Amino acid sequence: MFDQRFDTIPANLGDFQPGPELGGVLACIDVGRVSAYDRVIVLQAHHRQAAYHNAESYRAMTAIVEAMGIDDYRSAAESAAAEISVALHLTRRSTDRELAFALDLQQRLPRVWIALAEGSIDVWRAKTMADRTVHLSEPAARWVVERVIDQAPKCTSGQLRARIDRLAMEADPGAATERYQAAVNDRRVVAEATPNGTGNLLGLDLAPHRVAAASRHINRLARELSTAAEGRTMDQLRADIFVDLLQGKTTTGDPGVVHLSADLDTLTALAEHPGELNGYGPVVSDIARQVAEELDD
Repeated sequence: MFDQRFDTIPANLGDFQPGPELGGVLACIDVGRVSAYDRVIVLQAHHRQAAYHNAESYRAMTAIVEAMGIDDYRSAAESAAAEISVALHLTRRSTDRELAFALDLQQRLPRVWIALAEGSIDVWRAKTMADRTVHLSEPAARWVVERVIDQAPKCTSGQLRARIDRLAMEADPGAATERYQAAVNDRRVVAEATPNGTGNLLGLDLAPHRVAAASRHINRLARELSTAAEGRTMDQLRADIFVDLLQGKTTTGDPGVVHLSADLDTLTALAEHPGELNGYGPVVSDIARQVAEELDD
């Protein structure tokens, strides 16, 4: 279709909106022949175009649901998933997950779909916003999205999750506390084998301030053991110390220290703003007050 490929790029390629026009321009560019600087511009343009195509793909999925001609929406989605699974050679589980995400963008978070179609965010960021607000009511989820959507393109993965989590807590402090309490009541330790013949030992749904303190304690001990003569990496040292501590082996070092940031109104129960555990992220107001009380003791 394209007989000629160019070794230069349009001066305003960085301003092109994703869509058919940008797709045609990119198809004509020989990225191996443009300057090093222009290759970055081309990469960014491809990234926007990929987001646009992903948005269109998700819109096609929801259109298949609408085309089923079934009044019951759940039955229509199940029939559509069967068609999509065959068409894309996906497992039914993968299809259900992708279709659920597409419907979520269409019905609950249309602002996220618009940003994806515009190429300002990628699929990972769109899924992060959907996943981290799934527990919220639709109005609360949209409130969170409106306050993070403009920052999302420049956020790292950790920054984006932390901002969304903090806003989600602010959107409904009471529900956030209830979710936290329900989760921490289900705390547990899980031991599992891996395909490599090793094992994983996981502590799930633990109180965040205790996780932060334990992590800092392990890190401190690992740094003390990390000498020129030590052959283990820091990750190996942390893993060995973790198991040693659980087995009751004697070790050295001070207990972990927790650094908490919270406003005075929250600490005095006049407000329910999230606190911040250094190195961990936002925590509900009840935990901020609990940590502050423990630090005072």
